[in-house]
Amino acid sequence: MEYGIRGCAVLLIVLSGSIARAAEAGPSGQGLLHVGWDRVDITPDRPVALIGQLHKRISERVRDPLTATALAIETGGDGGPSEQAILVSCDLLYIRKSVVERIREVLRARLPGFDADKLILNATHTHTGPGFADEDFGSLYDVSQDEGVMRASEYAEFFVARVAQAAVQAWERRRPCSVSWALGHAVVGMNRRARYFDGKAIMYGVTTRPDFAGLEGYEDHGVEMLFFWAGDGALTGIVVNLACTAQETEGLNEISADFWHDVRQTLRTRLARDVHVLAQCSVAGDLSPHLLYRTKAEEAMVRRRGLSNRQEIARRIVDAVTDVLPVARDGAATRPVFRHAVVRVNLPPAAATAAPFYTTDTIAPVELHVLRLGDVAIATNPFELYLDYGVRIEARSPAVLTMLVQLSCQHCGYLPTAEAVAGGGYSADKYVVGPEGGQVLVEETVRRIEALWK
Repeated sequence: MEYGIRGCAVLLIVLSGSIARAAEAGPSGQGLLHVGWDRVDITPDRPVALIGQLHKRISERVRDPLTATALAIETGGDGGPSEQAILVSCDLLYIRKSVVERIREVLRARLPGFDADKLILNATHTHTGPGFADEDFGSLYDVSQDEGVMRASEYAEFFVARVAQAAVQAWERRRPCSVSWALGHAVVGMNRRARYFDGKAIMYGVTTRPDFAGLEGYEDHGVEMLFFWAGDGALTGIVVNLACTAQETEGLNEISADFWHDVRQTLRTRLARDVHVLAQCSVAGDLSPHLLYRTKAEEAMVRRRGLSNRQEIARRIVDAVTDVLPVARDGAATRPVFRHAVVRVNLPPAAATAAPFYTTDTIAPVELHVLRLGDVAIATNPFELYLDYGVRIEARSPAVLTMLVQLSCQHCGYLPTAEAVAGGGYSADKYVVGPEGGQVLVEETVRRIEALWK
């Protein structure tokens, strides 16, 4: 196509009756697993303002399509305990609460057997896609005077209709299935905050300066995966979770899903043409695919392979998936323990600090989802969450594997660490929840995961 924890924090918890029943039934009473998939093209049919950079870009063409992938999961119906969820991954920068609620209203009307609160949307954080609300970034992406350009609010209507339909289709296609997990590794996400001897930090700071002291934070190269298998043994789909945002080619004037498009295409070439790939961005507020040092050697190696940087990233992710595939089905369960808690928490707001230049959703409350699927925990949050918080959660989780998902169900901006706030710079200077609230988020997430293992 062209063209420390605050004691006064209030916790509001919403737990379904099915969670309580599942806890009473215990691991010996798991229900039979049913899974359904769907995917839908969410590429706008007109030019749009591409959000994520700090200047206005109107899309000139579609480099590759934006996709929403829906995964419906249910247990029960055979005397075992009932539980459910619909997960939708979207090739977009962020998710707005208002959009999620509109999709939930559609599901309440069309899927009376599904608890719409258990719909989970997450974004991959591509910087080459549209937004949802005309006022989200003030006048930065104003297109009111651009003839033929789709407004963000118009795209929201388009998005809601298509994603609601995908969620319905995935739910209606549920079939008996088994699930297994695997852990691989791929070097993709890099810490993007350069730290200097004066204590200051700069996102994408120059590392050739004599006062360069090192990178501020940790990196996580784990690739966490869920595999879903049909009754005949065929692989129906994979959840792929890694700590990196989809912004390798973030500055294009083209609509693009970034490296996740290459990942999906390559996996379908290697595995099966119809396999579904649901992408999850783990906590990565201080990470990106961009390199801050050793760049010449890395670029030379990519050229030797005859690949673009995006294709190289996809090669690494796909290799991680195919490397574990021979053992991926080990321990596959048709009756896994499945529990899903929808948690709403009022996080303490940041102390006096400048608010982000973009509009955020309310933090009173924020919406979290905590799921147990067999030995695996999945926990969501609505932030661009710094990696250290994720490490704290995963290290304390009782699950064998803990998959964290940021940019889910709401848009609440960056949540930096105390070290980052001390260093300053973009992503650590303007936020609505700070380190104190970040630790509240960690404690509540860990507590909710632990509850699903009791």
